Amino acid sequence: MNDNSEYFQFLSYRWNVTKAQEFARDLPAGKLGVGDWSKHLGIIALDDGHIDSVDLRRPLILVRIADVGGLVLLIDGWHRLARAVRDGIDELPFHLPDEDQEHTVRVFGGSKPTTGDS
Repeated sequence: MNDNSEYFQFLSYRWNVTKAQEFARDLPAGKLGVGDWSKHLGIIALDDGHIDSVDLRRPLILVRIADVGGLVLLIDGWHRLARAVRDGIDELPFHLPDEDQEHTVRVFGGSKPTTGDS
């Protein structure tokens, strides 16, 4: 693993956020309803001091976890979501990688196909 990479872990899953950010730049952006996600902020540890410095124009990154019934999870952008809630912003841009891309950035968890590289 690259020591300079940022990772997001939720339960027994971990994703390389740095790698996800690299290919997400080329994905089309959608609009995420902030209200739909704000109820989940309590399950994530946030650095309150970082919330003020985030760029709300930078898209969030969501992943769909096929082996968990297609559950969609935010892996990059929790501080942006918290700021949007605080500032009364209704929508944020997001990227949603496809299943192969999600498997590429998933370090471990679930039934990730074995590809030989993590």
